[in-house]
Amino acid sequence: DEVKPYIGLVERVVAEDRSFARGIQVAISGVLVSPHFLFRIEEQPSTEKGQGSELLSQYELASRLSYFIWSSMPDDQLFSLAAAGKLSEPEVLRQQVKRMLADDRSQALVDNFASQWLNLRNLEEIKPDPSQFGFFDEQLRNDMRRETEMFFAAVMKEDRSVLDFLNGRFSILNERLAKHYGIKGVAGNEFRKVSLADYPRAGVLTQGSILTLTSNPDRTSPVKRGKWILTNILGTPPPDPPADVPELAATQKASPQATLKEQLAIHRKNPSCAICHRQMDPLGLGLENFDAVGRWREVDQGKKIDPGGTLPNGDKFSSPIELVRVIGRRQEEFCRALAGKMLTYAIGRGLQYYDRCAVDDIIKRMNEGENRFSVLVTEVVLSDPFRKKKGDG
Repeated sequence: DEVKPYIGLVERVVAEDRSFARGIQVAISGVLVSPHFLFRIEEQPSTEKGQGSELLSQYELASRLSYFIWSSMPDDQLFSLAAAGKLSEPEVLRQQVKRMLADDRSQALVDNFASQWLNLRNLEEIKPDPSQFGFFDEQLRNDMRRETEMFFAAVMKEDRSVLDFLNGRFSILNERLAKHYGIKGVAGNEFRKVSLADYPRAGVLTQGSILTLTSNPDRTSPVKRGKWILTNILGTPPPDPPADVPELAATQKASPQATLKEQLAIHRKNPSCAICHRQMDPLGLGLENFDAVGRWREVDQGKKIDPGGTLPNGDKFSSPIELVRVIGRRQEEFCRALAGKMLTYAIGRGLQYYDRCAVDDIIKRMNEGENRFSVLVTEVVLSDPFRKKKGDG
């Protein structure tokens, strides 16, 4: 039944005294413009308008699962389970998630989900000032991105706690990136796991890719770094600034001798600025020991850097690694943010108020499962938003 319309196209062309080869060309063109080729089609629920939702069909579930974890079509095993009507069974789904994560094709979660969640694709657009960072080239940029991707892959493949994204005291480095960070004992171009126990770095927040893409070309940006943490890590993005708020550049021009921390304090005296900056600035300033391309430093423009601060909830820190620990203690916020982003990625739509219960359940199961990466993925797959489709009411 699926092939008949395309056979009809061939026969119509041949009947017009044109060649069989031309008929095949027209049929292939028909395939390429078909919505079923261009999109993953999920039939509208059969329930009457306004009557809730229903489970995906077996084949729709196979496709949603495969494109979530592999970014590709289902394999023979998924198709076989769908044909047998068994794929929707919870235990079968758990087994398939385990199998699919162990498969090399799960690298797609790194290439696509991690890149979207951590904004790694934006790294290509960052152009550090060559007069200050003339050593920064495409190879270093690629090494930075690869470190973060391989770090994510290690958490996934080793089924570590997702909290290691914040607190993990290791990374994946080669010699050049290790030297860039001031880490000794790494030789050669090959990437390998390196302990950070003796260095002031942990998780993704202190990796060169994140520190570089949240900086300006010529200097760090505590505001960008703070906003990135609120948005990507804690799931509480600040609102856009009012149109009439003065730029930080105006404060810098008026107080050129002040440190960046002092300039931001002046900027926050404006009530319109203070609402958001009191949340963003301490987070970003806590990472000031890392320059605009992720190198460690103690001094900026001749003045000693003070990375200490206090968050609006009263948490205090005096160094980048203490800031990472403080953020790491906000486990509930981080897990909620990560679960929400992964569920969004898995179902291909933004979350709505009625998805909140599903996210709550995912977080509960994560806590029961030591927050392991596989538990996060499995609970996303077992959730109602993933296994069901909503009616149009």
